[in-house]
Amino acid sequence: PSVLPSGTPSAIPTYADCGMSVEDRRNRMTDILLTVSDPSVLLTPGTPQFNARNWLLELDTFKSCPQDTLFVQRYVLAVFYFSTRGDSWRQCNAPSDFSDTIEIEQANSDCTIMSNGYDPHRVSTIQGLDAWLSSSHECSWGGLACDSTTSRVDRIEFENNGLAGTLPFELQELTDLRFLIAEEGRTTGSIPSEYGTLSNLIVMDLNYNHLTGVLPEEIYRMSNLAQLDLNDNFLSGTISSSIGEFQDLRLLQIDKNLFSGTIPDTIGLLEKLEILDMFGNLFEGAMPNSICQNRDIRGGSITDLTVNCDEFCFPKVECTVPECCTRCPFW
Repeated sequence: PSVLPSGTPSAIPTYADCGMSVEDRRNRMTDILLTVSDPSVLLTPGTPQFNARNWLLELDTFKSCPQDTLFVQRYVLAVFYFSTRGDSWRQCNAPSDFSDTIEIEQANSDCTIMSNGYDPHRVSTIQGLDAWLSSSHECSWGGLACDSTTSRVDRIEFENNGLAGTLPFELQELTDLRFLIAEEGRTTGSIPSEYGTLSNLIVMDLNYNHLTGVLPEEIYRMSNLAQLDLNDNFLSGTISSSIGEFQDLRLLQIDKNLFSGTIPDTIGLLEKLEILDMFGNLFEGAMPNSICQNRDIRGGSITDLTVNCDEFCFPKVECTVPECCTRCPFW
């Protein structure tokens, strides 16, 4: 829809397909967005949330309406774009002029990132290849995949695309999200605790970034998580015993961080776990016997288990059970 004046020149313009005035549309959409983002960021100029709202209301030629069931999804993705400094991405940047068809076509042709990674459940999806914030449906944007039936975001996938800034907590609104992959970037800040509500997430891959802080306790509530890949960051603190709740976890890579304390014995309860990489941290104490008993050579599932167990490592994890640890890297 477009902004159309009614019968007389002095009349208030209306959005034909929204069935309301421009001001009413702006107010109603803002009211809804205030349930997604805090007013302190949504209404403060310069924040990713303010920029996303301004783009959605004033610049987006897709022209969402407040009654559209997916307009919050479009807003959240715009927040992600601004929060991770999308204008500095290597590919799929927004057009420099949202009203210039030539600029839009050029931006779309420059975007070649397709979100088509492995999916064990083989859900039918639509993959995007357009520039972000372009006039197409958000499911058409590069690095995204949406469920072909519901048009809800299923996957965010970027590797070495120059993402920076921080991860916005608003991604919690993408309740159907199953893959969150944003690796090999310059993303800083912590992992938002709100992501613990993403109950459908099966892959969280944020390795090779600059993330800091602890793993929020809420993260362990993601009951369907199969892959947690956080290596090569600056994450710290201890690993909660709640990690034993990840009953579908197959890969846990947290190597080359600043985690400390002892390794929870509840990891040994993860009957599907195959890859367990924890070296390059500050762990100490003994490798729990429950984990050693879950090695494949003892009829368990773990085929790869790496930790700081070399005699020259400090601090050091003691692998006293024979053939428990597969590698003891020293670095």
